[in-house]
Formats: sequence, C-alpha cells, structure tokens
Amino acid sequence: MDGGPFHMKITKVEVFIVKIPTPKVASPNTKRYITEDYYINEGRRSCIYSDKVETIFIKVSTDEGIEGWGELLAPTNPEVAAAVIRGHLAPLVLGENPMETQYLWDKMLDTLRERGYTGGYLVDAMAGLDVAFWDIKGKAFGLPVYMLLGGQYRDKLRSYCSSVPGRTTEERLESVDRIMEEGYDAIKIHTFGKGKTADLELLSAIRRKYDPNQLDLMLDGHGKYTHSEAFSLGRALGELDLLFFETPLTFEDIKGHRKLADAIDTAIAVGEPLRTIYTFRDWITEGALEVAQPDLGRNGITEMMRIAHLAEAHHLSFAPHLSVHQAVGVAASVHVSAAISNFLIFEYQPNSLKASESYSNASFKLEKGVIKVPNDPGLGVEIDELELRKFVTEYAEIKA
Repeated sequence: MDGGPFHMKITKVEVFIVKIPTPKVASPNTKRYITEDYYINEGRRSCIYSDKVETIFIKVSTDEGIEGWGELLAPTNPEVAAAVIRGHLAPLVLGENPMETQYLWDKMLDTLRERGYTGGYLVDAMAGLDVAFWDIKGKAFGLPVYMLLGGQYRDKLRSYCSSVPGRTTEERLESVDRIMEEGYDAIKIHTFGKGKTADLELLSAIRRKYDPNQLDLMLDGHGKYTHSEAFSLGRALGELDLLFFETPLTFEDIKGHRKLADAIDTAIAVGEPLRTIYTFRDWITEGALEVAQPDLGRNGITEMMRIAHLAEAHHLSFAPHLSVHQAVGVAASVHVSAAISNFLIFEYQPNSLKASESYSNASFKLEKGVIKVPNDPGLGVEIDELELRKFVTEYAEIKA
C-alpha cells in the first residue's frame, strides 16, 4: 500500500522563535537586569526571567499534506533549543513517519545519550517535535489526540490559578478575592522568597477567609527553603490543609524531599525540573514525591504519558506543570490530562495565553476554573502564521 498515514513521511520542519513584548513593571530591589530583557531575582537560588513572553513553535509538514504544530518550553534563551532542532533533530527526523511517536522519541534521545546529554535543552527540543507529531497523528485519523492516547477519562479538567500577583500580603489577598470571583476554587501560591514566615502569614490569612471546602491551596517553594524551614513550614501546612507542597528543597535533593514527605501530612509535588522516565523513576522509587508534575514543554506527549503511567503504578497522583506555555503547549497538556486515570488538577496561567491571542485559536475553553476538553482532530489549535510572524525573532526551515 502506497501513501496514507502508515507510510507518511516528514518533508519539512520549521522553527519559529517567538518573543512577545510586555510592559515593563516597576520592580522591587531584588530584581536586577543582566541584559536588556533578562533579569535575575537576587536572593536564595536566584532564577533568570525575561520581560518578554518567549517560546518556540515548531511546524512539521508531511508528504500527505498534513501539518502539525508543536511548542516547547523556552522562557529564556530559546535560541539554544532552536539550534538543537535546526542542526541536529530536524535533519534526523526528515523522511521519518511522524506516526511512530515512541520510536522517534527513543531515536532522538539515543543520539546523544552516549555523550551524557539526557535532559536539558536536548529533551526540551525533542518535546516540541513530539507534540507536532501527535498533532499530525490526530489530524491523520480525524480524532482528538486523547483518543489516540487511550481514550477520554474525563471531558472537564478542574484547574487552579497559578498567578496570584501582589507584593504584600494585603495585595495578594485582594488578588485571591478576584480569582475566586472568576470561578476558581483552587489557587497555588508562589513563595515570597523571604523565608517561611512571610509565606505562612499569607497562607494563614487566606485560610482564615476561605476554608478548605471553599478553596484548595498549594504552595510552590521553587527550591528556596532550607531543610529546617521546609520541615517546620511543612508541619504548619498540614494544619492549613494544603493540597500539595511543591519543590520545597533544592532541585537535586532527592533524599531531603523523601525525608520531608515522610515527616509531614501535606503531599510533596515535584516535576518541573525533571525530564524523562528515568529521572522520575529515581524520585518515585525513592519516595521523594507524592504528586508527579511533568511539564509538557520539557517532556513531550510521548514521555509525559509514560511518566503518568509510572506514577499510576506507584499509586501517585498526576498534576501537570505549566509555566509560560501558549495555546499549543496548553492544549497538549489538556489532551494528556484527559487520557490518564490518576489526574489530580490542572495548572492554569492565563497571561501567556492572553499575550498570544492574536495568532492562536484554541478549541479548549476555560469557564469558571474548569477546562472543557475539545473534540477537534489533533490538538485543536489553529495558528495564524501571518500574525505569528509579527513576533518571530528568528526562523529556520529544514527540508528533505
């Protein structure tokens, strides 16, 4: 049999580096610019951020005329992952069949494992291509991606708001009120970075106003707490009935997280910095996480499903991590969340989606803190390339 999806070939890969300007906001003293656009928050375990909304989109074309879109997480220096795609991965997959998602994932990873590259920018780049392959796969069969992942466990995803702005406890309490009015019943607080006292003050103030029947609370420590802070704060979180405590200790500290998980009532959630089933296996078998949080933009759909199943085999919940994803990345996470049995709750950050509304149209819908899972073939996202190119800073085309 000639042609058709079983014999489809990749003919072209296009890479779009996107940077969307946002208004610069007056910053506290801890915010220091190291380049025109990138700044670092000084303090314990500083992290670099961009004043722009940055991402990479990948468009994969086939000899059957079916095209798929992928997105990877690239909040800073997207040029690095783009170089990996342009010079390494895209030439590798040209001529291959995008329907063979597991085979292609393993093939891409194998090319640099011998040299010690089993994560980081390599896997980020792989994730973007993998998402595009699944979009093609769904379109080829005329089915939403979740049907190809095994079927739909749910048609709605309970979501939590992961953006609670404000510099003081009072300002953030006002944000919580507004978020509740929008229909959410779950919120994740990100640490002030000033130690446990300020964070506990905020969480206690929220809990005095909204009891656990009204609002689920989570705390993201961003790896900033010391062991003593994490243990004493963690015990207090049990009294406040938090849903989970995310990455409280430094990102490599498996044993510390395991000891913390054993000592407190609140579930420990980890996943944002981890790639592949091999790293998740180590954390899970050590007992260092109780809620798995893989990030689609760093794991891709193929590997994210394997991580979800690994977590399920250890009776753990699955709560996908989402950062500055735009429509393609969020949509891919929606499909995975619909297709797994151990789904807990969906992270939703509205700002990046709003920034990309001019060139993306997604069929998933958020209403009162609940995402309605779409039924369109593929991921259910349309990209207006003319509008997209207004924000493209670099473009590459790799053809067979």
